[in-house]
Amino acid sequence: MNEEELDKHSRLSSIREEYVEYTFLSQICSYAWQVERFVEIARSNTDAFGYDVILTCDGISRHVQLKAMKTGGKASFQKVNTNLANAPSGCVLWLIIDEDTLLPSQYGWFGAGPGKPLPALGDDVAKHTKGNSDGEKLERFSIRKVKKREFEWIDNIEYVFHRLFGKKGN
Repeated sequence: MNEEELDKHSRLSSIREEYVEYTFLSQICSYAWQVERFVEIARSNTDAFGYDVILTCDGISRHVQLKAMKTGGKASFQKVNTNLANAPSGCVLWLIIDEDTLLPSQYGWFGAGPGKPLPALGDDVAKHTKGNSDGEKLERFSIRKVKKREFEWIDNIEYVFHRLFGKKGN
């Protein structure tokens, strides 16, 4: 399959990833504005530590790894860097996005309450997607596969916000 045959989600995956992040951050900030709670955002320049953004609200900081899949996608797991477990209140958000607008319609939550560590990632070690010179796909020891059933599925940004930062005054 040549590049022209790939859909724009594959051809422009880096741009898509950035736009999905912007869309999610816009939703979180819009909700924060409505409830007069304000979110500080710091972005990671590299993916080495397992998170994309650090969100802080009311003194609670969350290291968040964002994952995305088109509505109707078939992925049964997400690959999560074990370094995320070293971050305070690390969590993973799996966004199910509309293929045309990139707006999330559902959010998969893998994490714990504010101030709590990331739940155990398990022992299912992920492999490289491409083989080495011998065609062997080697294990990536710092990456774990977290199955879709391990995620809590949420239908609205308000509940995602409360999973991240708790209710005001708690």
